[in-house]
Amino acid sequence: MGIYQGGKSNTRDVRGGKSRRIRNSVGRRENLGIFEGDATPFSSYASAWLERKRATLARSTWGDYRSIWKRYVLPHFGNVPLCGVTRRDVEEFLGLLAGISAKRKNNILVPLKCLFNDATRRGDIEEPPTAYIRRFRETKPYADPFSFSEMKRFLDHVDPHYGAYFTTAFLTGMRPNEMIALKWANVDFEMRCITVREGRVLGIEGPPKTTSSYRDIDMLDPLHEALWKHRQEVRAGTAHVFLGKTGRPLEVNNLRNRVWYPALAAAGLRRRTMYQTRHTFASLMLSHGEDPLWVTRMLGHSSLDMIFKHYGKFIRNRSRKDGGRFLEGFQAATGCPPMSASGT
Repeated sequence: MGIYQGGKSNTRDVRGGKSRRIRNSVGRRENLGIFEGDATPFSSYASAWLERKRATLARSTWGDYRSIWKRYVLPHFGNVPLCGVTRRDVEEFLGLLAGISAKRKNNILVPLKCLFNDATRRGDIEEPPTAYIRRFRETKPYADPFSFSEMKRFLDHVDPHYGAYFTTAFLTGMRPNEMIALKWANVDFEMRCITVREGRVLGIEGPPKTTSSYRDIDMLDPLHEALWKHRQEVRAGTAHVFLGKTGRPLEVNNLRNRVWYPALAAAGLRRRTMYQTRHTFASLMLSHGEDPLWVTRMLGHSSLDMIFKHYGKFIRNRSRKDGGRFLEGFQAATGCPPMSASGT
């Protein structure tokens, strides 16, 4: 069964006049007989397309597409014929997605492009109306890591029920979706290792999207101690490592809004995204001389490129004398007196 129900138009008037203009424009084109292609209502075609994709998409991706369809796309296009959707219609739809990030808009555009590309390949429409629509420019993620003292202040003020969760986040660099899906079966206290094999997105657990995300994370001594204590406190037979106070698996949005932000405020720390726990792990490790290749493996990146791109400014050599060898050569060649790498 598709996710669209009912024979009447499902177009909610979320756009005011623009909503009516598109419906009227489609009606005029239909009356003039200028549609070429499949006149199936977009909502029906989209529901059938999504069902076909269920077998080939990861469960989490399919769930995200389904959410995008129900929340954004179907309420907008309603019973507009598939072949009646124009580039202008799509551009107006995207322009009305106010209050959400460029990244989210791009995520909404992805399945829309896929649907129209598939419809074109199947011969259901002449050409995709999304063909020349470009992705939105996304703001580069900003690394705003915690210092050691800030990390301690946060852990001192967070709700104790979630202390083990955030200690693990800071000391492993695991992604939030990996954290909430972590099972005790993948925590090896004897080998001091956490095995990442799945994530949880929109309530659906499944394997990571990339091969590099499958990894074994070293359990450092403070983390070993925190998790061992946490293991003794949780209810016997519990599969997930981290649960909410009701005993149910954690949900990222609730964790962010009800635990993370209140703890930041209580600790007197500036507001940051919860993803900064991952950035904190990377930046502190690199700034204290740990091997970038080891950090790459812990984070689940496929290469060193991501480390240098996002955390290059935190990398220092173990001697703590960056530029020192250059200055030695410069002094030998010019006879200038010694100076430090900072120029002082």
